[in-house]
Amino acid sequence: MAPDPAKLKARLDAICEKFRGVMGYSLFHKRYQHRIHRLGDEIFPTASTIKVAVMSKAFEEIDAGRLGYTEKIPITPDDLRDGSGLLQFFKENQSVEVRMLIHLMITVSDNTATIMLARRLGTVEVNKHLQRLGLKDTRLLALHPPDDAELKAYREKWGMGMCTPNEMVALLDAILTNRAGTPAACERMIRIMAHQYYDDLIGSSVPPWVVCATKSGAISRSRSDVGIVFALSGTYILAVYTKEAEDTRWAPDNEGEVAIRAVAHEVWKFYHPRERWNPPKGVERYTLGY
Repeated sequence: MAPDPAKLKARLDAICEKFRGVMGYSLFHKRYQHRIHRLGDEIFPTASTIKVAVMSKAFEEIDAGRLGYTEKIPITPDDLRDGSGLLQFFKENQSVEVRMLIHLMITVSDNTATIMLARRLGTVEVNKHLQRLGLKDTRLLALHPPDDAELKAYREKWGMGMCTPNEMVALLDAILTNRAGTPAACERMIRIMAHQYYDDLIGSSVPPWVVCATKSGAISRSRSDVGIVFALSGTYILAVYTKEAEDTRWAPDNEGEVAIRAVAHEVWKFYHPRERWNPPKGVERYTLGY
């Protein structure tokens, strides 16, 4: 018998209501066809979760033969970004293969790699790709034509990107069901997302033997994580977003990160009531800081 998703929604909503800020989520359990959400159609800042969209467009271009998987792109001074990633420490004009850029962008959230790919692909073209997938409120804002007043205004408000929890679940479902690209491309995207360095949100909220393909994001007043969990009960897709947070600390016990872990673990426990696993004592020692 399928569990009643209304009970799960009540638990998740209670976590969100205690959050000092705005918190929303979207969940789609494939086997049970459960779809629940809170503020699922509200726009949130994506932070680095928008990098999934950049990856999806990159593989569309690779499939079409317009971009080479091993094509090398040089690092320019305009590409360099601080924050997450390794390429900011590389020499200018050093060339990096597209496949490495994609891996670094997703697995260690490399900001320089993201800008390099966005310049090569084109911000407008990435957003057209999202529109073709039916995502009307999800946009990359990291780069934009200087005369595009609309994108500039959006960037000033939302940062690197904007989305809704429901649309991010739809994007991940398009990858999972081979609608975002060829089966080979979509499989490769899932494999890349399953190799996370920042795995301390959705990834740390399920047993380590369960495959999670995730991507997190963080800016001062927002934390987020999205992912596909290949669970024993059936695959589910979860997207959790926060904004306007009172807790802006860059620390593992940031309220947004704690709340996202709580939501993710509640989802796992709901669909696996007989599974006795819980995060072990002392795990916070290995939670990634900043």
